[in-house]
Amino acid sequence: MEIELKYLLRDDLAKDRILNDKHLLEIKDSSFDETIQMKAVYFDTEEGDLRSLQIALRARFENEKVVVTLKWRGSAQDGLHVRGELNVPSDTGYIEHPTVDIFKGSEIYDELLAAVSDKKLMPVMEMDYVRKAIQVDTGKSISVVSLDEGTIHTSKGDDEILEVEVELYSGDQEDMVALGGELAAKYNLETSDKSKYQRGLELLGVI
Repeated sequence: MEIELKYLLRDDLAKDRILNDKHLLEIKDSSFDETIQMKAVYFDTEEGDLRSLQIALRARFENEKVVVTLKWRGSAQDGLHVRGELNVPSDTGYIEHPTVDIFKGSEIYDELLAAVSDKKLMPVMEMDYVRKAIQVDTGKSISVVSLDEGTIHTSKGDDEILEVEVELYSGDQEDMVALGGELAAKYNLETSDKSKYQRGLELLGVI
């Protein structure tokens, strides 16, 4: 399960300040401070069978690692996204030969297999962005605050990525929401109910 707040960053100057926010630095885990080069490829059948079930299948380079991720359904309201999520480490070969079998044994595998059957999975879109992330502990919740900057690439055009995410790792969800609200007020952040994948699908004109 993934629980996160998603915001669009409209003030370009704020991107250099937000992860150095005084309050965040006071509650920051000094051992967790990451800069990750992300390159993601999203897959579906030619007919969009996964999309029709509100399922997103992604293979992503995270610096030198490859992680295959499945996200499905859930809800998004006032920037708060709650959805199913599975992450499986893989290798570069997956991008050349994607398959739902990597999720064999999971709660959603049978549904995936029924949807895809023997159809070929094809690239739908790609994304390139840099993620800067820190972990914070309020005493009531532990979350990762990240800044993503880059581009969504589709065959129908590109779109900018400039987002702030606050993802709950453990603890009280309302406390995490309060922290996100504090950052939103300080840095003029705009709540977003759309994932990066949804924004790409809009560019493609399929939703």
